[in-house]
Amino acid sequence: MVLATSAGAQEPASDTGGAEIVVTGHRPMRVDAKILRAAQARFAEDRIELSPQGVLQFELWRGNKRVRADGVKLALMDAAGREIPVTIDGNGRIAFAPVPKGRWFLTAPAQASDLSLRPIILSSGTRIDDRRLGDLRLQCRVMVSMAKAKASLLAMPLIGMFDAIGGCASKRFGFYHRTEQSLAGAVAVAPGGTPKVLPMSATRDAYLPPLSDRTMDNETRIRTTYQ
Repeated sequence: MVLATSAGAQEPASDTGGAEIVVTGHRPMRVDAKILRAAQARFAEDRIELSPQGVLQFELWRGNKRVRADGVKLALMDAAGREIPVTIDGNGRIAFAPVPKGRWFLTAPAQASDLSLRPIILSSGTRIDDRRLGDLRLQCRVMVSMAKAKASLLAMPLIGMFDAIGGCASKRFGFYHRTEQSLAGAVAVAPGGTPKVLPMSATRDAYLPPLSDRTMDNETRIRTTYQ
């Protein structure tokens, strides 16, 4: 997801910099397991409220394109060289068991560089083009928790301000959700309601879900079509 303020730019940047909330590894990728633990903890804390049937997984992206990661060997490793293999499913997604205590890192081979790790939450009966709003709301919270776990001390005041004005539920922020394909359209459909057209980025590779709209409950569906 990409963050835009209500008073500023209303579209994500064309690259992956700026305020996009991703967790980028080194070259090769090396992500501190404390970031994964933060994601798992936030998901467990808010799951009943927002996504009782949801499953937390992770995806690898390079720039604006999702990497299916066929043949990429991922593993959790510690300083002693112990290794826990990480399985990537047929959809190119990763589901972690509870991460062991201690200093572990998610690693990838040297050729798998410039990758970013992003969470995705999908409930039973949903698809990437037909999502629950509650899943997207929780996904936003998980992403922010990951960003907090990675943040430097210099960034903490900004994160504190973000939390103080409502975080993911604030009307002062919008979180654009990137898509793998160019969008033809995106709508929010509340149970028994009329579809509401959602804003898209100028490059049509992201849409703005109504995370802060309290008139739309968690069962509202976000449906996307592609060019």
